[in-house]
Amino acid sequence: MKQHKTIIFGSLLLAAALLSQGCGQPSNESMLDKGNYAMWQGRWSDAAEEFRAAASLHPGDWEAQYNLGQCYMEMGQPQLAAQSLAVAESLKPYNTDIADLYAESLMQSDKGDKLYSFLFNRAQSQQTVRSWTKFAEYAMELDDPDSATNAINTAIALSDGTNIRPYVVAATFAQRLGDDTLAVTYWKQAWMIEPTNVDITNAIRSYGEVPGPTMTGVDDIE
Repeated sequence: MKQHKTIIFGSLLLAAALLSQGCGQPSNESMLDKGNYAMWQGRWSDAAEEFRAAASLHPGDWEAQYNLGQCYMEMGQPQLAAQSLAVAESLKPYNTDIADLYAESLMQSDKGDKLYSFLFNRAQSQQTVRSWTKFAEYAMELDDPDSATNAINTAIALSDGTNIRPYVVAATFAQRLGDDTLAVTYWKQAWMIEPTNVDITNAIRSYGEVPGPTMTGVDDIE
């Protein structure tokens, strides 16, 4: 009986040892550490090799997929980056860093339709100022001013007058479309939210206006 217990205990120890060693394979954590170090040094190819191995071992590791995507982008391979980033984004849909890099990888890969669908669906599902603003920015880059305008108007409505970003983007759109009057209106609205913002103040002054009591009833702050 004692011998039987000894055999069982020995088997359990052996199994634990094999698991801890990964049956001879390096742990995912070790590969991520090596990849992060190589990435920190700017050795993108070496880092990508580590992250590829980590993603192959654990395809559901969002960090491995995201970091691999970053490496591919640095290596000028946006199509490969998009593949990894698509996985990472599906695992972490609310991570804005992943979503932003995925969007950029699609843009650089000339995947306009896929980029449009991704950002539009993301904005519709999340209903945040940021997601609608990001969709608006890329829609304008994709030469779709109507979608861009609708998106930025949605972002402005969601912001409820507390976020300058959609107003700044809206002003920029208006300028690109040649509507200076509308551009000034948006710049003024942005200034009302953040009157100490030098860039906004300078934008208004570039149109020959001086932010201050005569404009909004709020003193200009130098």
